[in-house]
Amino acid sequence: MSTETTYLPLEESTYQRVRAMLLSGEIPTGQPVNQSEVAVALGVSRTPVRRALSRLEGEGLVTAGPRGWHAVGFDADRMTAVFEIRAVLEGLACRLAAGRAGRAELARLRVLFQDAYDQLTTTGSAEAYYQADVVFHRALLELAGEPLLSRTAEVHHILTTSLAPGLYRDPHETHPEHLAIIEALAAGDADRAEELARGHIRAAVPNIRTGAVYVPGAEAT
Repeated sequence: MSTETTYLPLEESTYQRVRAMLLSGEIPTGQPVNQSEVAVALGVSRTPVRRALSRLEGEGLVTAGPRGWHAVGFDADRMTAVFEIRAVLEGLACRLAAGRAGRAELARLRVLFQDAYDQLTTTGSAEAYYQADVVFHRALLELAGEPLLSRTAEVHHILTTSLAPGLYRDPHETHPEHLAIIEALAAGDADRAEELARGHIRAAVPNIRTGAVYVPGAEAT
């Protein structure tokens, strides 16, 4: 019998929205979380908000006390640590996936990124590219074929934390990096795939330190 928890659509959407409020600073770090205000802002009752906060406590985004939850947030040092851990995990995933990833799956990732990048250059919208980015990095963990690796990333919410809005790099920089990783995987070059994956993730650290983030549509034409 599965022990995984199945969340109702309202609970899941509330969780995602409260999480975004915490990561964006809309709910200030160090401040108590007013459940009633959050519920009104989201148009839901306090119950899904309370359940969302219980989940977010497990991610380290809030702490529970006698008077409710307080927002913890992620400062530059903590977020840098998340990216360093992610670089190691995804680097290992690429090493394990090199030579075993199927042609069909790699072809799907190529097409996914190319279509998303074409949409970005045509419309200026990066939404599809960001979605492709999430799919790609989750796929790397799955292609490794090691459940413990995927579980480690999932339990500690490594991907969901580091793939938050505002932490993305410029797609014009990351697009060729993604394609290079895919080609290394297709060639079965484990050393190269691991090196590229680690470098790709760690390249975001200077942006975290300086607070420089990519703003879609702000690039020079």
